[in-house]
Amino acid sequence: MSKKLKIIKNAILFLPFLFTGFISTDNNTNNTIEYYHNFQLLKEARPPREMKVINTGNINKGKSLIEYGTLISYKNRKAGNLKIAGDFSNWQPIDMLKSKFGVWYYFLKDSNITRYKFMVDGIWINDPVNIEKEDDNSGSYVSIIEQLDQIDNNITYRHVEKQIVEFRIFKPKAKFVSIVGDFNNWNPENDLLEKKKNGVWTLTKRLFPGIYKYKYIIDGTWIVDLFNPKTAHDNAEGICSLIKIDK
Repeated sequence: MSKKLKIIKNAILFLPFLFTGFISTDNNTNNTIEYYHNFQLLKEARPPREMKVINTGNINKGKSLIEYGTLISYKNRKAGNLKIAGDFSNWQPIDMLKSKFGVWYYFLKDSNITRYKFMVDGIWINDPVNIEKEDDNSGSYVSIIEQLDQIDNNITYRHVEKQIVEFRIFKPKAKFVSIVGDFNNWNPENDLLEKKKNGVWTLTKRLFPGIYKYKYIIDGTWIVDLFNPKTAHDNAEGICSLIKIDK
């Protein structure tokens, strides 16, 4: 290996340690990028979420450092063995990894497969933090990963958990999208949405119970959530969208 290539390799290996303090795996927003080794620091299970991951283990394998996929997690400190199975594995169980804080996780790379279940010490269960599920015709449920590529582009927000909301808007040509509302003092810089490969911009946010007014800012233009039927007057004699968060 040349001296130049060795310097580049060492610089790449050092990057995760340089930026670990700035990238969190355990908040309520969609991160643009994450380091694979940071999954070992997961403290809580979350519903499946799409993300980009830097996998430094690929350096010596000739593979891309950046991987795209969905992080699936389940918290159970007492479990001795946990596996995941789904359409992506032809329902053959695959071992999950365990974080330092008792969160089991699996990173599903580049897959359009949507159905899965956990096997906890030999017992099949659906994902308890994922509200998207369907009857498995065996007296239980199978969990679903909603793929935005497969849904109507006329989308609006959805409740991910009881007080966690994923705001979504289809604007494939937009260069900048943010959301403003009562929950962030109408500050355009507080909550930026992330653009997916299918042209859908998303932001996952925890909100306290209550009723909130909000709007999107698309490349400097303020607009309502066109596919949310609940609206109200704003403070400028215009219209804004409404969202209600239950206790």
